[in-house]
Amino acid sequence: MDNIEITVFDEINDYKEKIYFFNFRQWAFSILIAIIVIPTYLILKEKIGEEITSYIVIAIAAFLGFIGFVKIHELPAEKILPYWFRHYTLFAKPIKYIPDAEYELLHQKKHRKEVKKTKSVSKSELKELKKFKKQEILLKKAEKKFGTTKKKIKNKEILKETKKDNTDELTKKLSQLSKEQQDALLKLLGK
Repeated sequence: MDNIEITVFDEINDYKEKIYFFNFRQWAFSILIAIIVIPTYLILKEKIGEEITSYIVIAIAAFLGFIGFVKIHELPAEKILPYWFRHYTLFAKPIKYIPDAEYELLHQKKHRKEVKKTKSVSKSELKELKKFKKQEILLKKAEKKFGTTKKKIKNKEILKETKKDNTDELTKKLSQLSKEQQDALLKLLGK
């Protein structure tokens, strides 16, 4: 014998026992509305006035009716109200939609700022950096004005570096000499 499959449709899950067209939840809230609204109207009508009292009573009945009767996306009010509260109060900020490339660029900029903050530079290093930047700016201006090529500038820089290296070597050698040898060298040079 073949197996018989029983299909249960979604509507069957929504079935609730109804008494005179209302389910138990709706009956409970309609009775609660009557218990709260009627005495409120009778008491406040004499103290505040009939017009303002009617607005207050309508607001109370609407709130309780919403909780008892309305379902949003198959959720009752006590489950949907926390979602609304979170959405409109806690997370109520505009959402920015940006492409991935832009996001990575922003992330890189933030990372650079963090690296700069963590990296400490001494005053002498800052002065050297400023001097170097000024020299670069002056060189660019000179290139524009006089049309000098980068090769000539590089050659001059190499010459300066070699002169510095030579003077450094000479000072090292002179410092290694004794005082007698230094005096003899000065006599030979005529100083």
